Amino acid sequence: MNKPIVLIDLDDTLFQTHRRIKPEPHFKVATVDKNQSPLSFMTSKQQAMVEWLGRSADLVPVTARSIEALSRVKIDFNYGAICSHGGTILNSDKEIDLEWFEIQKGHIESLNSMMSDLPDLLQSLAKDLGSIRTWAVEEYSLKIYTVAKQNEPEQGLFLTDLVKMLPVEIKENFYVHTNGNNLAIIPNAISKKNAVEFYLSKSDPHNERVILGLGDSLSDFHFLTCCDWFGMPKNSQLHKFTDLSLQSDYAVRGFYGNV
Repeated sequence: MNKPIVLIDLDDTLFQTHRRIKPEPHFKVATVDKNQSPLSFMTSKQQAMVEWLGRSADLVPVTARSIEALSRVKIDFNYGAICSHGGTILNSDKEIDLEWFEIQKGHIESLNSMMSDLPDLLQSLAKDLGSIRTWAVEEYSLKIYTVAKQNEPEQGLFLTDLVKMLPVEIKENFYVHTNGNNLAIIPNAISKKNAVEFYLSKSDPHNERVILGLGDSLSDFHFLTCCDWFGMPKNSQLHKFTDLSLQSDYAVRGFYGNV
């Protein structure tokens, strides 16, 4: 029997940056920054999860990380990868899937001017809110999505206020994801779900393999629905949203269950 395919988000699902957790001696370095200094860490349970999945399944990352950022993850992935919020797919030989890349390029080239202006636009909108750093995530000279990060998140998060200030044309052509001090503005055509569907059409064309999914953020939910079963880390964004939504629904209807 073929091993299951596990489609798994990385940051805050398999590991956290030192900004999110205080590293302890038994934690394992999971990623390094561009200067090769430790950046993210795995707890003992996360290490056990990765080891177990590596023995039992084909582990495929589904991540917002660029190809370069994925290369700094200290976990072996040998069955391909979905990067840049779905904008790029790597084959098992770690080469970019050119068919998928050309499809994405055709979708978003018309947005090039808006995407080129977005980092400066975000800086301008944030001038009365606080300090941010912005950049475009690019693969092979193609701008795929835009990122903004708060420089001093401990002084209070304001990225949702920044989102409210975005021009209408941006809201019409892009969708927005926030998680903590991270903000991503992504073209509507780019998604982890679309990339997962394409990846599975090649890796499991007859729909014979068990597909499992793990993710922590609300933006992961749509790709998780491509899976036969899926889960989330406790206390994650997706967990907290689900819990709150269930409580709110029960408060309105007075019971759990279908309408």
